[in-house]
Amino acid sequence: MESQSGAAAARTDSGLDLATRIHAGDRTAEEEFANTYRRGVMVIATVRTRDREAARDLTQEILIAVLKALREGQLRESAKLAAFVQGTARNLINNYIRSRSRRPECDLDSVVEPTADPVEKLESADRHRLVRRELESFGPTDQQILLLSLVDGHSLVEVAQRLELSHDAVRARRSRMIRKITKKFASMSHK
Repeated sequence: MESQSGAAAARTDSGLDLATRIHAGDRTAEEEFANTYRRGVMVIATVRTRDREAARDLTQEILIAVLKALREGQLRESAKLAAFVQGTARNLINNYIRSRSRRPECDLDSVVEPTADPVEKLESADRHRLVRRELESFGPTDQQILLLSLVDGHSLVEVAQRLELSHDAVRARRSRMIRKITKKFASMSHK
């Protein structure tokens, strides 16, 4: 029992000492403060926000706010440093949560209603499936030519260098594949 009350007294003295030293401008006390309270503040912020990245940012913000207040002597009772940290954490986390829950208002007349036609969706999905199947019928080199030139935007010279082929061979293969795909799916695009 004495060890528990001794530990509590040590924490109170430590809090008193830290607050006083920070107010006096001791930079090592600021480091000690951050190391002492960072983990607890991080846990509180993570639990409240359920977002680890936001909790990291909030932890920094909270520790800086408390340090600033301590430097300015805003803590009335140095023995209540832990409660001061908790109160600051609660307020800043609540502000964060409130700001995230606000949604910008907009004029309902300007909102465009979605015009998703289920038949068109099915046809589009079917076209995508057929194009994917057609692309899979090409060899790996031909697929790479199409991906590098059409999807990734590389020039035919760059594609030829990457695949160690001649520029003319890459150009001819790509043209042949595009003509084949276009011819096969021309009837679908007119629907």
